[in-house]
Amino acid sequence: MTTSKRWFWVGTRTAVRDACASLLGGPPSTGTVGRGELVVIEPQASPAAAAAIGLPQLPGGHAFAAVHAWKGAGVEVYVVVDDGDSIGVQLARFCLANAVLTWDASRGRLDAAELHAHARPRTKPSLDDLLARLEPQLGGSRGESSLQRLLRFEREDSIGNRLQDPETGLFDGPYATWKLDEEWKRAHRFHQPLSLLLLDLGAGLQSCSDSERRGLLAEASGVFLNECRDIDVLARFAPTVFLMLLPGTGPLGSEVVANRILAALRQRFASQPEVRPAGGLGSVPSAEIPDRRSFLALTEACLRRAEAAGAGAVCTTWQ
Repeated sequence: MTTSKRWFWVGTRTAVRDACASLLGGPPSTGTVGRGELVVIEPQASPAAAAAIGLPQLPGGHAFAAVHAWKGAGVEVYVVVDDGDSIGVQLARFCLANAVLTWDASRGRLDAAELHAHARPRTKPSLDDLLARLEPQLGGSRGESSLQRLLRFEREDSIGNRLQDPETGLFDGPYATWKLDEEWKRAHRFHQPLSLLLLDLGAGLQSCSDSERRGLLAEASGVFLNECRDIDVLARFAPTVFLMLLPGTGPLGSEVVANRILAALRQRFASQPEVRPAGGLGSVPSAEIPDRRSFLALTEACLRRAEAAGAGAVCTTWQ
């Protein structure tokens, strides 16, 4: 596969870079990465690797944070992982990389199957085409169609709105409790990882005026929504504590997310000393956690330990 767009290499291994150059039809570019351009990055990439192509810094300070940042800026990002590195694959997918390229060092070969699939043109009509064809036929003698009913339900006051916390727009505590039970059962049924993040903005928030407190809560909620995926469950669980369920995410991936959220909060509230965020993380499967109540209790113990450590801390163990 060759590409007409500029592409950039951020990594440390010359052999991998040369394999990418052969695949993409030319040497990598240098300079500022722009919207719509392509970056190929290794998990081992460092700020020095970014400087080597003329970038002022590696966004976020490490490879997976850079993937997330570039994706948000409209850049295509491909992560090169070593053959057999399942954790690297999970982290790349969690950070929404466009594709994962596998490097087999023993054969000096780059498996770019995902890259070819990503570039392959569509041969079938899209779902939008299908909906455009069906629209004139909807309803008719058979009455309201399933699609029309769905659209009507979306326009009406949804149950989601009734389960929202009024000050943040996130879900409320009772809904979070129900989702915790649901996601716990799903994780055990399908043998998938599940992580729980409890994040406290700090007791100082309670001393703010009502209008100031609402403003700070709204800003914090915006950070959570920006840093998490659509499938994550975000809820206000207590006056200053937020519960975040991260399906399909193990200990390493959840720690990346938690630190990213804490860093964004510190940056956003640098001039607000009353906001002192700290986070506690729990992940299953774990021999220490037999049920969802233990899951929540252990994670809260991690949160208390993080609060004792000081603002900005994330703890993954309660001991």
